[in-house]
Amino acid sequence: MKLLDTNIIMYAIGKPHLYKAPCQTILKKAASNAMEFNIDVELCQELLYVYGRRGERKQGLKTVESLIELFPNVFPVDSSVILETKTLMDKYPNLIARDAIHAAVVLVNGLDGIVSVDKVFSDIKGLKRFEP
Repeated sequence: MKLLDTNIIMYAIGKPHLYKAPCQTILKKAASNAMEFNIDVELCQELLYVYGRRGERKQGLKTVESLIELFPNVFPVDSSVILETKTLMDKYPNLIARDAIHAAVVLVNGLDGIVSVDKVFSDIKGLKRFEP
């Protein structure tokens, strides 16, 4: 199973961009085989935050609701994930908290990796990044 990064969702449903079509393909693949992909609660928080800041709160709520329907078993951020997040942030000083949480979810849950356009994940030892 692969974790989806927030940018996959944002590009898939956002404005025209180089990554739009590949990210839409990933979401279509996930819709037909949700067992291959999942999301974490941090992705939901990020979407709500971004849409809220843009003044598009209703769109954020709708997007998160749709994702929860597609991925009903969202990975939690519990104490083991937070402790791994801290370890990653200590080891990788340029890793921001949100990305460290996603990486920790992958590592703690023994996932195959993360689907992301963000190359920072490629620098984390033991974490595989999949390009969309």
